Amino acid sequence: MSHSKTGYCRRNRGHFVVFNAQIFSRLGRILKQVDLDLTLDADRLTEAARMADQNLYVFREDNPNFAARLAEKPISAVLREAVWWTKIHPRDEDRFLPLAGGPIWKKPVPLRCSKGAWQGQPAYSVDFWSNTEWESLRNYSGAAVQLMGSPPRDWRVEENAESFDDAVISATGGRPVRPIFYHRTGALDYVWFNHGAAVPALLYDRTLRPLGSLSFTVHRGNTAIHLWKAGTFTGLIWPCGISAEDVIKKAHEQLSGFTTKSAESENTKT
Repeated sequence: MSHSKTGYCRRNRGHFVVFNAQIFSRLGRILKQVDLDLTLDADRLTEAARMADQNLYVFREDNPNFAARLAEKPISAVLREAVWWTKIHPRDEDRFLPLAGGPIWKKPVPLRCSKGAWQGQPAYSVDFWSNTEWESLRNYSGAAVQLMGSPPRDWRVEENAESFDDAVISATGGRPVRPIFYHRTGALDYVWFNHGAAVPALLYDRTLRPLGSLSFTVHRGNTAIHLWKAGTFTGLIWPCGISAEDVIKKAHEQLSGFTTKSAESENTKT
């Protein structure tokens, strides 16, 4: 595209550009290095995928060694790290499902967690680093839930002496937020909150939904969502850092639609 990456990005502000991208299919790597401006190239990649009858997945060049990763886990798991992918089948398309429809992860999924003390009370924490099937997934990175109490009996406890006192609980008043919808996109599943943060659907369904009626707040200077049950502080939820820009774009469009409808509804009541 250009000899100067900086110059190209300056001339094409707002474009989704991936220099030295790696392109994979479900069968493995197709191209190791190619410069992509997905704002311009996405339709052509989708057309090529349809001709080949298989989706294509785009990775950044700085992604860890794929050879080692593929030796450790199936390619279907590795593909969850893509920053963009084509969608040529109905099951690949973005779908937004109501939370009232029930959990996506209906089958029991045993999770590993760490157990210890937090503010002098029993507590446990679950994240994807301690669960090998998910630990390296960039589109889920950072996601964690830390809760007061004891973990479910079917979970595997990795540690028994962890202290959670380093987790900062905001003392200031926060503003309420709420989970809005499930987002199914390709190999990824999320629950999005109305302030634009997401957690993997697996974590939401296995840790939060069983707790029943909950409320959530966010606080300035703290990325964690604070969790409350019957007005009592219950835990912290850290959203995931999503690298797939297309996922973020589609979700924010849907969130914007919810915000617009909510405002229209309030105006009608007024």
